[in-house]
Amino acid sequence: MKGMRAVVRFLSLVAIVSIILIPSFQFSESKAQKTVYIDIAVYPSIVPAIKVLEYALQYGWTIGSIHYQFNISEISMMEAAGRGAKPLSVENYDVFVIGASARQYIHGIDSRWKDNVRNFVASGGGYVGICGGANEASQGMQNPSTIIDRIIDAGVLGIANVYVNDNQEQEWQYLYKSAGLEGGVPIACEIKDHPILNVSPDNPRIIRYEGGPGMYPADKTDPLLGEVVPIAVYAEEVSEKAPIHFWKKVGGEWQIEAPVVTDVKGEYAAIATTYGEGRVALFGPHPEERTVLGGHVEEFLGRSKYTLFRKDYLYKWVDGKEVDWSYNWWMLRRAVAWAAGIPDSELPPINDAEIFLVKPNVWRPALYVDGRHIMPAPWGNTIIGEMPLEISTNENATVNFYLDGKNLYSDSTPPYVWDFNVPTVGKHRITAEITVDGTTAYAQMDVYIFNLR
Repeated sequence: MKGMRAVVRFLSLVAIVSIILIPSFQFSESKAQKTVYIDIAVYPSIVPAIKVLEYALQYGWTIGSIHYQFNISEISMMEAAGRGAKPLSVENYDVFVIGASARQYIHGIDSRWKDNVRNFVASGGGYVGICGGANEASQGMQNPSTIIDRIIDAGVLGIANVYVNDNQEQEWQYLYKSAGLEGGVPIACEIKDHPILNVSPDNPRIIRYEGGPGMYPADKTDPLLGEVVPIAVYAEEVSEKAPIHFWKKVGGEWQIEAPVVTDVKGEYAAIATTYGEGRVALFGPHPEERTVLGGHVEEFLGRSKYTLFRKDYLYKWVDGKEVDWSYNWWMLRRAVAWAAGIPDSELPPINDAEIFLVKPNVWRPALYVDGRHIMPAPWGNTIIGEMPLEISTNENATVNFYLDGKNLYSDSTPPYVWDFNVPTVGKHRITAEITVDGTTAYAQMDVYIFNLR
């Protein structure tokens, strides 16, 4: 027995000396790539563009030996106000993003909500706002003229020293009269010399416009307000590029009452600034939305969510060349990384990698039984039994599928489908990911799964 103990002690000593003196794979791993996670809080909305925005930010990129990865979470009104399970704070998140939504105008009237978001940014958190999110960060309307203007002014954060030009009878009409996916106007924006956008492959750059603000300098004296730096300027007038009209019915016939006239040309389409220790980036148009190159506007008689059951004249953009959804996603990726404090030289590259979960999808949650669509599921996508998970991507790459972070399947040949049939019950996260030239794009979705097979 004593001899056996001596042998064990000798072998242990040899192992220790070997670890110290002999190069090992662990040493190589210590030199391996480092991953830096950037936690992003997105303010949810019923507006579909919010889900597109989340897809745009489900992304990672590699610079040298560092791989940066965005982690996306939707947060509630309560969490934005500093309460709840994971409140908005610099300990929990790096950047707060508000996209195309109106809910923040009302929520911002609550002093707890407003104060917590302001404190988050002043303490070093980033803020990125698009369209309504840009209005929310501003000083509001310099000369409010409607009840909606006054509601917006009451709820603004005031973390960027700009006024917004977003008139209900002018710019907003390009939202109210939009034909949804067929609406929006491809507007040329002049790119300025700032790290977020100065890598643009062309200048001016076409960005989808749908009723967002023009921005211009305000005169507030809050000492936390930093210098406003324009990063893009509207290079053409919306109502000249896409002339639309107010219509009325007279004697049973529709007639043009007056043209819609905007006045944003020459104003800021996007800005970068600071508030306290935090960075702020704002966009009036929509880099997250699909745009087109060329084409023209057409008006037609139809219905929208704003006219309800009443017909009115709407507009759509026709005969242009559609580009990928991700055509301008690099703008948002760089803006969020900049707002998170990533060094200018390490911001995401221009990359249009995109991936979507097509079935099921986040826009129309449904109940599926053995892959068959049964009914809408407003509580969230629900899968009973097996289910083919369908993926759309603009890259010729291998798609890796994950269930709760575990890689269970890979497909390198389009169409990309995972015949999902994993025995499990409960709420789970499904993720599909592609990696191309050091960048990753992923699509993720929380689903309810009931499969006992």
